[in-house]
Amino acid sequence: MKKFYTAILLCAISLLPAMAQLSVHREAIRRIDPAASRLAQSRLGSFRTAYAAEEQAIQDPKTLTNLPVDSAIYFQNFNDSPAGNTITHATILYADIVQYFKGNTIKKIRTIIPSGASEVTLYIADANDPTNYLFQQRVDDCERDVVVDLPCDYTINDCLNLLVGYTMHYTEDSKVYVPVVPCNRNGAWLQQDFSTGKEGYYDYTYMRYFLYGDPHVCYGAYINCITEGEGGFKPYEIALDGVSHTRNFIGEKSNFSIGLTNYGTEKLPSIKLHCTLGDASQDINYDKPIGFLYYAYIESSLPTPTTPVRVPLTVQIVEVGGGAVDGGIVESNGSITAVDPKLSVARTTVMEEFTGTWCGWCPRGARSIELMLKKHPESFIPIAIHSGDQFESEDFKDIIQNYAGNGFPSCAINRLTTGDPYSGSTNLGIEKDLTYVSELPCEATVTLNSAQLSDDLSTVFVNTSTTFSIDCKTAPYRLDFVLTEDGQKAVQTNYYPITYGDKPNDVPEELRDLVSLGSKYMAEMNHVARYLSSQNGVDGTLDAPIVKDETQQHSFELKVPLSVSYLDKLHVVALLIDNGSGEILNAATLPVAVTDGIHAASTDAADISAHDGQLCIRHFRGDVSIFNAAGQRIAHSRLDGSAQFHLAPGCYVVRTENAQGVRSTKVVF
Repeated sequence: MKKFYTAILLCAISLLPAMAQLSVHREAIRRIDPAASRLAQSRLGSFRTAYAAEEQAIQDPKTLTNLPVDSAIYFQNFNDSPAGNTITHATILYADIVQYFKGNTIKKIRTIIPSGASEVTLYIADANDPTNYLFQQRVDDCERDVVVDLPCDYTINDCLNLLVGYTMHYTEDSKVYVPVVPCNRNGAWLQQDFSTGKEGYYDYTYMRYFLYGDPHVCYGAYINCITEGEGGFKPYEIALDGVSHTRNFIGEKSNFSIGLTNYGTEKLPSIKLHCTLGDASQDINYDKPIGFLYYAYIESSLPTPTTPVRVPLTVQIVEVGGGAVDGGIVESNGSITAVDPKLSVARTTVMEEFTGTWCGWCPRGARSIELMLKKHPESFIPIAIHSGDQFESEDFKDIIQNYAGNGFPSCAINRLTTGDPYSGSTNLGIEKDLTYVSELPCEATVTLNSAQLSDDLSTVFVNTSTTFSIDCKTAPYRLDFVLTEDGQKAVQTNYYPITYGDKPNDVPEELRDLVSLGSKYMAEMNHVARYLSSQNGVDGTLDAPIVKDETQQHSFELKVPLSVSYLDKLHVVALLIDNGSGEILNAATLPVAVTDGIHAASTDAADISAHDGQLCIRHFRGDVSIFNAAGQRIAHSRLDGSAQFHLAPGCYVVRTENAQGVRSTKVVF
């Protein structure tokens, strides 16, 4: 079951259902990793004329699709395509809908091929591995700018996340118009432009909302799979997408949310649900029709428990359309946490900033971090997560994919709000988001007691203390750890002098000096995310049951990646994650302590010798890093044989890593 996050965004309240839908599919995105890329540099024009929907159109149960049949088809003006470009339009059909068609054969793919495109290749791929094609076929002779059925022959034997699309080559300069349909499914509109030289797909599903505030919220590429076989969508099929995990102060009402998706071809006229929270219960009648693959967002409330406790919230679907649910009762568990306002602690706010040296607007993100650290040195922790540059780490790819939906630069604050790292989520400033998050009810503190680098420079030993102000029979929390590094230097792209060179007063005063810097300038990169212990927190890091006022202490070992250059500029960030909501409940940070001087015991890292100012490494295949006595990396190389390094007299540690593991050797000249 996909998790449902009900983080209250600092956006217009009327947009909450849209944001909730985006959250519902985060788990699916994590699992498949379809290489959907950043959105910041996309260019979208206006819509052209729409195809009118067919009158009295009926959703075909044999059509595997994420689009409603009765919606008009629009032509979205995409980027201009110069001669020689190759472009792909695609959609992801997630396993939650593919499962209904197991055993069926896709016989036709219904779509629209834009004019100007040649060398058209239809394909179906495994979205977990987009290079793994399950079906490919050239379809050059089809008509353009009209709905066509292209022949296909692919049998669905597994419940995969399917990537379905077509690749086109443009021999002449042309406008590219993408046929899209209003929908409510994440990943339904993907583009890949091979001329950019960047791997992966751009996910444009929510661009209409982000760019234009479009009331339809999102769009999907017009691609439908016509199947034959015994499987297919049922007339009525409803699923709980999740129940919220919320926290309230004792004495307040506990507001909660429920997500529902209709997998049936018929509109659901009404739904009855039964909700239980401890000894309290409530029936909810929802009588707004839910269309095919559309989502219902239901809000309600129950009395908050009178003692500091976390209690499961259970929701059961009792009736659909006035009839009992076939196959028994469907359940989904959320929770409500009651926090004593006298014991609630101020949250430490964590900004996960999404940035890159290629991003010309990203300097404002780095500047915002500097400003917030000066204003809130004890309660603000920044993590600069890079993508597409030399500081990129694979550890954070899912974090980027789940929370960088606003493009680059953007940020997430405790994974509760998303927006611009300077302007915040409502153009009122990032400090408004920080204040909002810091004042939310919070039932726990986490403390970093120590963070010590091992003698062989390969591991950081961490000790933590976590204390809760509630009772809970389970332990629905996890700890996660990030290593960040300061002091890196890199050339940063800067759009401010290009855009505001003749009007610097149009820029906020605290950003105005960016106008005077060059379009490329040497910048210091701090808080660079180097290591993440787990995408969603480390399993089993806290013990059940959670007991009020009882402190849990734990020790952990964090691997130091070879990408780190300055061991003396490393910090550990401890994140306390709520398993249910996915939010960062609280956090702490501490600089990594490096032992004065290097006194590591020698180990057999490789054939290493030192004489006459030269360090020789022989017969080694793998990564080699050399650190001085202060813990600063002074050399790094990937060897496939032997190498020599000229070094001044002193004490060094040579760290090697290959398939056999990490080894360190002390060398003294």
